[in-house]
Amino acid sequence: MPFANKFRAMMGLPLPGDRVGDFVARIVEVDDVRSGWDGYAYTVRMVLEGPGGKAGVRRTLSPTLAQRTTTFSAYGNSYQLWFGKPEIESLGDRRYAVSVDGAGARIDLKGDLRRFLDYLETESSVIQVGSSTAGVIDTYLEEYRGDVGRLVERYRRRLRKSERQNPE
Repeated sequence: MPFANKFRAMMGLPLPGDRVGDFVARIVEVDDVRSGWDGYAYTVRMVLEGPGGKAGVRRTLSPTLAQRTTTFSAYGNSYQLWFGKPEIESLGDRRYAVSVDGAGARIDLKGDLRRFLDYLETESSVIQVGSSTAGVIDTYLEEYRGDVGRLVERYRRRLRKSERQNPE
């Protein structure tokens, strides 16, 4: 489990006193929240001070809050981390409270990378020397989405067949 301080570091949250665009972070608190699902939740509370209003706070924090990143637990398990939608409240005197939930879910990064390397190995004769990395990744993702679509469609057909054979 990535604890709150690791979430904070990986998501690049400011420290009190740091400049964030036109604002200065006055308070930054991150806490672990026990969740009932197979993942982890965090609450983030910040107080920013500066010009620009609530819209300025939203614009300034947007790149940070839009990101998803991968980290590892102390045991080496991989997790993807992200933020939810922030709530911004004016406190007066150009101070703004920002509340946002964060989350982390375990992912099979090793399996995903293995699948990608298998793809590269299989397609190595097709991939041209000098191909852009982005082009190779885009082609891989297109094929991966196709594989997922076919898998889901096969499952749906099996489910419909099962429901017809076993009505309640």
